Amino acid sequence: MNAKPDIQILTNFLAEYTTAMVSAGTYTARVEKCVDRIANHYGYDVSVTIFVKYFTISVMDSQDNSLRRTYVRKIPLGQVSFNRISELSSLSWQILDEGLSLDEAKESFDGVMSVSANKFASSLILISLANAAFCRLFGGDAGSVVCIFFATLVGYTLKFALAKMGVNLKIQYVLTSFVVSFIAYLGVSYGLTHTSDVAIGSSVLFMMPGVFLINSVFDILNDNTLVGISRAISTGILILCMAVGVYITLTLSSAEILNV
Repeated sequence: MNAKPDIQILTNFLAEYTTAMVSAGTYTARVEKCVDRIANHYGYDVSVTIFVKYFTISVMDSQDNSLRRTYVRKIPLGQVSFNRISELSSLSWQILDEGLSLDEAKESFDGVMSVSANKFASSLILISLANAAFCRLFGGDAGSVVCIFFATLVGYTLKFALAKMGVNLKIQYVLTSFVVSFIAYLGVSYGLTHTSDVAIGSSVLFMMPGVFLINSVFDILNDNTLVGISRAISTGILILCMAVGVYITLTLSSAEILNV
């Protein structure tokens, strides 16, 4: 049986763990279960309250209620990574099943975090192929598929660069949706595709914040109503930003290219 760790050191670890889980795109109930599993293993009680931009974590000694720590942390904007979520969730079970000491848990956590959440090159190619496939699925011709593939290459790279520069997420969505939809419009303008409506509509599909939308539903179903509604509103705003970018393209083109 490992010695009971210091509450300060444990709270620091749990705060970092919670930050990593939330920024990777985890819904609230899963974070709470994993953090609670780790804290209980070391003999502490924990309470986590998650909002859109911040979370509060309070750790208390289960045998001495006067011994407690409470942190308020800002949630960094990170890339959605299902692999990282899975690894961090597995770590919580590993701590419980194998009885890892806190030092061993921290070493395993650092190992998980040292691996890049997503490899840019592979993500770029796969997302571009997937978006082009959606274009074909929705009835786009060969020209549309090619245009959407290259538009997604440019758009994903631009979004990645803007994120690295720390540009506001909403501005990222407006600029990226404008660029990809304008590239698709250029394909229409130069006669590369005759399915203009599919090309324009498909160009922004890779930007759809589906994970955030699903998380908001999960949060509401798990009675985390406040954060669920907040996430749903934030997701709606991002979708609106996408629409603004496409609207700018259609306005600048000053041509009724949609078959409606």
